[in-house]
Formats: sequence, structure tokens, C-alpha cells
Amino acid sequence: MDELDRHPVYDNDYFTFLKNSPWNSATYDFHRANFFQRTEGTVKGIAHVCAQAAANDDRDTLVLFSFILNEEAGNGEAAHCHEVLMENAHNLHGEVEFGLAPLLVKDARNSELVIPETFAYRERTRELLGANYHRMLGVAMALESHADRMLQVCRTAFRNSSNKQPESEFVNNVEIYFNVHVGDEGVEERHAADAKKCVQNNCRTDADVAEIAYGANETLKIQQEMWNAMHKAVRKLNS
Repeated sequence: MDELDRHPVYDNDYFTFLKNSPWNSATYDFHRANFFQRTEGTVKGIAHVCAQAAANDDRDTLVLFSFILNEEAGNGEAAHCHEVLMENAHNLHGEVEFGLAPLLVKDARNSELVIPETFAYRERTRELLGANYHRMLGVAMALESHADRMLQVCRTAFRNSSNKQPESEFVNNVEIYFNVHVGDEGVEERHAADAKKCVQNNCRTDADVAEIAYGANETLKIQQEMWNAMHKAVRKLNS
């Protein structure tokens, strides 16, 4: 777990770009499409963990991940579903700041802006989640640990490119998507801690540990490849 927290994915060049380089309409449009396609699989993955935890009689994992799933799904309110907040926030920001037409999350997979490495990320994580129970837990832990830092970096990028909306409107209608994850309540930090707890509960043999480690490392590896490819693409868009 300590090694995962120090994984080079967290210091990738795309994160550096997001923190320090302002978007233009082309780079924002590119980011939105790839981020939508990447993140559209989040709820599906968590639901899979819940189903497999139930099938494997792992009550503690089922309890913790069903709570995570409930939060992702808006605590029973469709308008508060995190995917809805993501779609609304990105589209409002794109329209106000860059004059872009809206994009539905479910339509991002058909966008010409989505690069092969983003599709590869989705395909590889699906493979890892479906391999076996312990490998799945490793994937879930890696994704939850990565989410907190990713969303903090993205929130910084949105703040840096907010020039046309009044601050209160930006916070209430755009930044809200990030703040429900990385606000004062530390939701993503709790999700990451819960995922690690589930992993610890299931480390009974060396084979268990090996499968969990493989799933986690492969997940962060394919994520890093996606971020690196996105950085290469935005450099071309900016040239």
C-alpha cells in the first residue's frame, strides 16, 4: 500500500499540465471527452465489486462498497448522482468559458477526441475486475486511492480557467462536482481508506497478496499510460 501511494502515476506530466497550463477550447474539449469516457466506468466497477462481495460472502466489503455506490448514485437522488454532476459541470464550463456544445457522458465513447489509450484503460480495468476476487480488490483499491489526487488536480485546472462565471455560480454549478468528492468531508479519502480496509481483510495467504498487488499495479500502470498519452496529445493541440 505504501508503494502504491508513491506510484509515479501521481507525478505524471498531464497532471503537471492541468495544474500549470491554461486550457483553450481544443484542449478542454479533448480533456472532457477522455475524462467522460474514463470515468463513466466508475459506478459500473463499484457495482461489480458489490455483486462479487455478495457472491463471495464478504460482508464487510459489501457493506463498505455499497455505501460508496450509494454516494456515487446521489444517495437516492438522481439529480445528485455524481455522473450527472460531472456531466453538468463539464458542459456548463465548456459552454461558458469556451463556447462548446454539450457532450453526454454516454456519447463520449463515440467521440473522435477519445484516444486509443483511454479505451485501453477501460478495457484493461474491465479485464482485471473480472479476473478473480482478489485481483478485483486490488483494482478497486488502486482506483479509490487514485481518485482523490486526480480530482484535486482537475479542480485546480477548472479554477484556473474560470474567467467568465461569477464565483458563486462557478462554485455552485461547476466546482460542486469536485467538492462532493474532495471537499471538507474528505469523501474520496474515506473511500480509499475503506478500500484498503477491504484489502487487508482479504490478505490471508501470499497468493492473495500477490493477486491484489498485481491488480492494483496493473491498474495504475494503464492509468499512467493514459495520462501520458493525453499529455502528448495536448502538446500537439497547443503547438
